[in-house]
Amino acid sequence: MDEVIKNGNRITFKDKVLRVFKSISKAIHNPTFVYILRRIVSSLFTLFLLTAIVTALMRFLPDIKFYPIKDYNMLRGKLGPEGADRWRDLQLYLVGRRHRDGSQVSVLESILTYFYWILPIPKAVPIKWNTSYTQVKEYYQAFCYFGQAKSISGTPYITDLFVEKMGISFKISIWTTVLCYVFAIPLGVFMAKKPGGWFDKIGNVFIVLNYAIPALVFYLLMCSWMGKSDGFWGWGQFGSFYVKEKWQSIIPPIFCVVFLSIPGVAIWIRRFMVDELSSDYVKFARAKGLSENRIMFTHVLRNACVPLVRNLPATFIGAIVGSYYIEYIWSIPGTGRLLTGALSGSTPDIQLVQSLTFLYAALSMISFLLGDIVTVFADPRIKILSD
Repeated sequence: MDEVIKNGNRITFKDKVLRVFKSISKAIHNPTFVYILRRIVSSLFTLFLLTAIVTALMRFLPDIKFYPIKDYNMLRGKLGPEGADRWRDLQLYLVGRRHRDGSQVSVLESILTYFYWILPIPKAVPIKWNTSYTQVKEYYQAFCYFGQAKSISGTPYITDLFVEKMGISFKISIWTTVLCYVFAIPLGVFMAKKPGGWFDKIGNVFIVLNYAIPALVFYLLMCSWMGKSDGFWGWGQFGSFYVKEKWQSIIPPIFCVVFLSIPGVAIWIRRFMVDELSSDYVKFARAKGLSENRIMFTHVLRNACVPLVRNLPATFIGAIVGSYYIEYIWSIPGTGRLLTGALSGSTPDIQLVQSLTFLYAALSMISFLLGDIVTVFADPRIKILSD
């Protein structure tokens, strides 16, 4: 049937189509929708521009970085210059810097090839060849391909590698974020409750001393003290290194990050709440006879937390990236050491560097966009208006 009877009125198929187009038109002219769409388009453009720049920079590295010069010189003595050059061209072919015939791959071709790999479209990427590298024996069938990590033993796919290592980094970062807010928010509230009071002074001393501690020194000291099997920390049997089967071994890194992160959140909570205490709605609440704790925790804290709410998406998404120092000191197999490991080897891992740069940039842009959206929903006073 082309028409439907509803409430005594005939609704034709044409009416349905017109309603759909009106809804689409209304969404398109909505300032929030337009803002989000513009941000997505600009973020995609920035992301691909960044990827192109990183790919070009990696392409400008000298070829000698991608094959062992000692082996090349040894082969020159055994096979002659032509045989050694063929071996060198093969090594450069495997990292995408030469064609199979030995000709140079241009910078533009490298950029376009990598764009093709990461675009979410069906593709078949060659990953295994015969011994002479003249025939493809296996293709990687996927929508998106980030390559294989050559600097990691077993040359795993970068997507699988990132997902595998993301778990422990995410667990540590989420716990540290939650515990930091649990301790920092009450500290900031009670400091703001009576500015200049005894609790505020004690809190300021704690914050100043905490900021004065170099983070790396604190991490090393805590790793040494909490890792001992005797003394004050011996009861915990934490150990100096992370062990997957030993759940308490994750406590020292979480404790260190939480302890050093509390002052940053607490001082911002205090600052925003002190500013809000002079607002008219606080005076009105006090005139109504509301208790000071209810005013502070129910009304003032809600408005003071708006600037921090904007950073929540960045905090949680940033948890995926991990922390280099924490993971290095406690030997945690997370994502924090992937990028430095790809660059610190004798041969740069091009595909891993490119992929991590793309993923980290994409996560950053998503976090900024979600931060703006969350802020709009958290504070009704903030509106997104069209230009």
